[in-house]
Amino acid sequence: MSEKKEAQKEFTIIERANRKYFTEIESSVLHFQQTLFDLQNECYKSWKNAVKVNVSLQKEFAEKSGYNFELPKTAQTIIEDIGDEITKYRVASNQMAIKTIETGKKNVKTWNDNAETFVKLNRKMMDYWLTLFVPK
Repeated sequence: MSEKKEAQKEFTIIERANRKYFTEIESSVLHFQQTLFDLQNECYKSWKNAVKVNVSLQKEFAEKSGYNFELPKTAQTIIEDIGDEITKYRVASNQMAIKTIETGKKNVKTWNDNAETFVKLNRKMMDYWLTLFVPK
């Protein structure tokens, strides 16, 4: 078998392996994303439930003990302000995360849109070097 046919055979094997690899990725990505979403949702529900149950338990203790746990107005204001600031922080963090992801997506899309240009440039460089080093 000629060297050229042998090289084509090798690349056929590589191309087949790449095709199988990316086909598997494409078929598993949606399931992976759904699984991550489900995990995130369960973590959120667990956190929300833990906070709700703890506040409820503290409230029940206060009621059953008969003690008057009235917070001073200053403490009430501080708690409300902290809650507002935490919410503002979460909103700002989410906006930054979304913007970062969107920027990354835009960068990858730009690279993908220009991939053919990179291939052409690399092909020209390869042809140039081949003319210098491959005997005719």
